[in-house]
Amino acid sequence: MGWKRQAKKADPGAKVPPGHPFHDLIEEAYRVFAGPKPQDVDVCTECCMSKAMAADFFRPDIAELPLDYLTEWFGAACATEGVRQGIWSYLLPRTLEVLAAGVEPNYVGVEISLSRFDTGNPARWSNEQWNVLDQFQRQFLQTVTARYHSLDDTLCMFRLGGWQLGDLLGQVLAMPDDEIVGRLWQDWCDRYDAYGYVWTTPFWKKDDEASVSAFYKSDALRDRIEAIALSDSIPTDLAKKASDVFSVIERRA
Repeated sequence: MGWKRQAKKADPGAKVPPGHPFHDLIEEAYRVFAGPKPQDVDVCTECCMSKAMAADFFRPDIAELPLDYLTEWFGAACATEGVRQGIWSYLLPRTLEVLAAGVEPNYVGVEISLSRFDTGNPARWSNEQWNVLDQFQRQFLQTVTARYHSLDDTLCMFRLGGWQLGDLLGQVLAMPDDEIVGRLWQDWCDRYDAYGYVWTTPFWKKDDEASVSAFYKSDALRDRIEAIALSDSIPTDLAKKASDVFSVIERRA
């Protein structure tokens, strides 16, 4: 016969398909972070990542890097100060795609997903690269995709990645009524009993944990939630959720 059956392409896992809210941004991430493949995985291959996986790590195109390769890389020890920018830049678009797909790229917790390099520092990146990272951070924090994780876990992920905490908390206060109430009600009320509980991840650094805890019982957040609860122009179910969240804040304060 004059043709050969083409082997089916293996599914790398955690891909963002066309039509997904993050699809165009992820495509842009692959474009602006494109560059030569690194020469080294920059993590431990003695007792962490297998030498066989390390030898095969750069064979697939980055967009087709298997999810298990990425999670194995995150599970392998690296230098205390993090990894070199070359390997981090190479892996960033695939890491962002995995996060956008609602999957954690590591075995430990979503909070550490961007912490191996100073990701949230615009001085580290070109203007095009930073525009992608900044848009990803804002869209991920604000959209329903981020609800795969708690709001607090997501805030911690970006803070450990180098973003400024004050700006992140400001973005929370600026959320539309249904978003800020929906996210806090989901995390503090729906996941717990009627009394409620303010969840904070153990991954926060000490000073940041104090700042975040203060924010969760602050007048600014309490007043915002109370205004929503008392509004005559919002749906009854949203007002009820706002009232539940307000009660949790009051008890914590």
